[in-house]
Amino acid sequence: MKLVAALVSLGRSFSGRGSNHQGEDFAGRLELQPLLDGKALLLTYTATRVDGVHLHSEVTLLATDGRGRPCLWPVMEELPVVLPHPEISDLRLHDGTQVVVFASGPRDEAGVFREEITIEARPDGQLRYAHGWGLPGGEFGARSSCVLAAVEE
Repeated sequence: MKLVAALVSLGRSFSGRGSNHQGEDFAGRLELQPLLDGKALLLTYTATRVDGVHLHSEVTLLATDGRGRPCLWPVMEELPVVLPHPEISDLRLHDGTQVVVFASGPRDEAGVFREEITIEARPDGQLRYAHGWGLPGGEFGARSSCVLAAVEE
């Protein structure tokens, strides 16, 4: 899968800074683990507030679904279920940035929880990992994002 290869080419461990839906600044950490010769990728992501308070953890499988589409299966501590997030767009920007968006449902389906996870691979080697979501009956919006750079282990 092209996205797996593109992400792994940038590194295996990333750290950076972000902000969440409550305006809290945090330190983000992303670990990439290729599985079965690049057939899939395991992403482990954590967000820790600058004062050391844990905010978020997720472990996500990136692989091809039964229809041949790239798909994320994020296991998040805040959610009691795993919602598949098939790819809904894959764009290459004029500067070479690849922006891939995965969604658990349409943004405008306000009767249910819906989420988008965006992964940006930038030509300078940085990654942006972002979440947008809407609660049932609530508005969909950008909620959290983090810009990460590869770190040597």
